[in-house]
Formats: sequence, C-alpha cells, structure tokens
Amino acid sequence: MKEFVIMAAIVALAVGVVLSGVRMIIGPTIYDRVLAFDTAGLDVIGAILLVEILFDTGVFMDVVLVIALLGFLGTITLTAYLEGRLGD
Repeated sequence: MKEFVIMAAIVALAVGVVLSGVRMIIGPTIYDRVLAFDTAGLDVIGAILLVEILFDTGVFMDVVLVIALLGFLGTITLTAYLEGRLGD
C-alpha cells in the first residue's frame, strides 16, 4: 500500500512538472515563468524525496539540498535582475 501511495504522489508531481513547463512556455509575464520554474524545482525535490522514502535510503538528501539551494538562489537572482536591483 505504501508503494502505491508513493507512486501516485510521484505521478501527481510529474503532472505538476508538466503543467509548470506549460506555464514556463506560455506564461504571459516573465514573473509567471520564474514562478513556474520555481514550482517545477519544488516538484522535482518532492519526487526525489518520495523516491528516497520508497527505497528507504538517504543518499539523495545531498542532491535535494543542492537543488533546493540552487532553485532558491536562482529565483532570488532572477527577481532582483528583473526589478533592476542586481547591478546597484
């Protein structure tokens, strides 16, 4: 039962990544695209954590932390660049 729930959650996160990809492509503003990119990153992090739970291992935790850190820094950097505060 645990495996079924985890697989269903991974499928839901995969759908979320696809929908975020659609928003990244057709987003009417650049802010929508940045937010969609951040959402896709969080979905990937969730999927990796679910795989980690499924296999009962802790080897992916470093990968999750690096992806989370890069996603956060990327979002902050893009937002600062778009608002024109990065070069000041």
